[in-house]
Amino acid sequence: MGTHETNDSDDPSFQPVFENRVRFAETDQQGIVFYGEYFTFQDEAVSAYLRAVDYGYDRMVEDGWQIHVVNTELNYRTGAEFEDVVVNELRVSDVGSASLEYEYRAKRKRDDEILAEGTVTQVAVDLETEEPTRIPDEFRDAVASFQGGLETAE
Repeated sequence: MGTHETNDSDDPSFQPVFENRVRFAETDQQGIVFYGEYFTFQDEAVSAYLRAVDYGYDRMVEDGWQIHVVNTELNYRTGAEFEDVVVNELRVSDVGSASLEYEYRAKRKRDDEILAEGTVTQVAVDLETEEPTRIPDEFRDAVASFQGGLETAE
């Protein structure tokens, strides 16, 4: 994963960070993925993204900081069904001093249709004080390198 997609704008590219096959247990009585499951997919995409940029939670802790989710949103476009393969894509769309926002989208692999899309906002906090702290340049550089750019609000 991590192949940069073609991008006609200056925005950083969405990156496919993991795929999952819809399990029967993730579907509702209507036979489609229960909406709440997409929040789990979204969370898994963030973890996969951090692994892909080689700056995961362990490295954050080693460097004295961690991230807290402060907001997450999803908009639903169409339903996935049992056995559909979902491609989960992510990009960091904005980085402030102590906050970052990811844009997420889930696409059905067989037809590339967007199933759900949304955002996750996190705040970086000092490991000891739990107070907001500046996101390190090493993290910013890793993100920019992986996704072909980075929008900053500083």
